[in-house]
Amino acid sequence: MNFNKSYHKYLKKMVYKNLPNKKFHTKKDHYKYFFIIPIYNEYPNVLKTLDSINKQQIKLLNDTLVILVVNNKENSDIEIINNNDKSYKKIKNKKYFYESITLDFYSIKKSLAESQFGVGVARKIGMDFILTYAKKNSLIFSLDADTIISKNYLSIIVDFYHLKKFQACTINFKHLKSNDSIINKGIKIYEKALYHMAGKIKESGSPYGYVSMGSAIVCTVEAYIAVGGMCQKDAAEDFYFMQSLAKFTNIYNIKDYLVYPSSRCEQRVHLGTGYRMKEFKKNQKFKNLFFHDSSYNSIKKLIVLVEKNYNQSYEILNKELNQYFDHNICNFLYSHRLNNIWDKINQNAKSKKQFMLFFHQWFDALKIMKFLRIIN
Repeated sequence: MNFNKSYHKYLKKMVYKNLPNKKFHTKKDHYKYFFIIPIYNEYPNVLKTLDSINKQQIKLLNDTLVILVVNNKENSDIEIINNNDKSYKKIKNKKYFYESITLDFYSIKKSLAESQFGVGVARKIGMDFILTYAKKNSLIFSLDADTIISKNYLSIIVDFYHLKKFQACTINFKHLKSNDSIINKGIKIYEKALYHMAGKIKESGSPYGYVSMGSAIVCTVEAYIAVGGMCQKDAAEDFYFMQSLAKFTNIYNIKDYLVYPSSRCEQRVHLGTGYRMKEFKKNQKFKNLFFHDSSYNSIKKLIVLVEKNYNQSYEILNKELNQYFDHNICNFLYSHRLNNIWDKINQNAKSKKQFMLFFHQWFDALKIMKFLRIIN
């Protein structure tokens, strides 16, 4: 990858079009570490988040720039606008060991159009904004405004980066305790399910064996640009962004618990923790979170069978698919057009390793979730 070429292409064609054009005063021209925090109706929670960043090692904070994207859509309720205004003004008057820039995407003339509103857009605004302050190997930390980080967050991640030279990684997390006993019960089940699912998918040989959590993602600027930036969705933006990263590079995992998200029962979007907690509080159970081991074993069997049939025709593969899998799985693969891409990836692959890379780009995280749901 030619980074300079990709960088300028991204700035020209893919960067968020309405970034602030005013000049912000900063002590440095470039930084090594960037926190990106969307803020939507998060006063006073965001102050605890910022305080937890302030407890990191001073040496690392000297190379850190925090970007806060205070946002709401046009015609938002006045209570939300006022709450955002409190956050904006309070943060502006606070002093921390690190530098921060607070972006106004909430006030009357600067709020987001309804068609552009969502946490994915807010994350993209912050991540695109830092590109002129960043270098190729600068690290981007995605965080939420209701999340606390460990005092060792930066030091552990930076040390891990120097050891592994990763392009992207996830961080283990544990939700903050709620005052609601039902929510506490639900959050434990939810976390266990997420980690179990990620582990099983990883064991199958798929590169998508990780937990997609918006407040527990780190990537380099190079990786961010390579995958075309943050996905602009109003929900599951972290899922699609991580999927893009996994198609570009290996996803590492930091096993230390460094991130503590809120376990609030708020349904701001149709997916995510708040949605899941509301679901559990209503039904005392979750839907589409638990799958039989046989379903994960089917993923593993499929990957092994595909690798075995490298350089073979689809007709040969199809015979084996029908031999080893039931009608349901074979129909799934056919309906998702494995037959259409099989010869193409065989022809384009210069090695078995590249062939499997192409296959996993097709059999991605989204297809795996669909696969699990249809055969469970």
